[in-house]
Amino acid sequence: MKSILTAVVLVVSGAAFAQEIGTEITPTTPSSSVNQQNTNTQQNSNPPPQNNEQKGGYVYKPKGSKEEAAAAATFTGTKVSAASGDFGLRASFGASGSVGLPDRASPTVAAPSVGIAYFASDSFKLLIDLGFGLGISNSFAFSAGLGVGFDYLFRTPGDALRPFFHLAANFGIAGGSSSVDVTFGAQLGFGAEYFFSPSFSVNGRLLLVAPMALPGGNFVLGIFSLTPGVGATWYF
Repeated sequence: MKSILTAVVLVVSGAAFAQEIGTEITPTTPSSSVNQQNTNTQQNSNPPPQNNEQKGGYVYKPKGSKEEAAAAATFTGTKVSAASGDFGLRASFGASGSVGLPDRASPTVAAPSVGIAYFASDSFKLLIDLGFGLGISNSFAFSAGLGVGFDYLFRTPGDALRPFFHLAANFGIAGGSSSVDVTFGAQLGFGAEYFFSPSFSVNGRLLLVAPMALPGGNFVLGIFSLTPGVGATWYF
């Protein structure tokens, strides 16, 4: 009887000891591994936003991009003067390229000019002018020519008064009763253009004119002169 009782006690004690060891080991469940894999997959499918991300209908451009530079170069305020894309008809008197022969033996004729102007940008204006003049003093004289140049205007189309730098080259013919010769030259200087509206302006300028000619096939450089001029332009 004692041997049976002893055997039962040993069996119960062994079972209790085995149960105590089992509680010290943390069970590993497959659910935690699956959740971690799902989290990693979701993070990889959502890459970080790019610089061109669209938010609220506005496309964000990276700083220093071509789009940002183009937007900064475009005037967006109230337009007071002519600007990029505007085309104009112009007329001027004085400070033109058709100044006649530069040699002292021939008469000099100031030729009024008409031409066109085109704003290639808000500040850069291309110019093409045609001039023709007649003079009668002790003898008959005339001059005619073509001028090609540009004005670089300062300030913005939001300003009515815009100073400018002018540079042009001139080609033409000039002469009197006895001869006709080829003339050419250059002019540069400064001026200002006042816009009464984006469609109409007046300008004044003071230019350094360097006349040249080829009388009889000989190169002649005339006397440099500071020549004032005035003009008006109608823009479309």
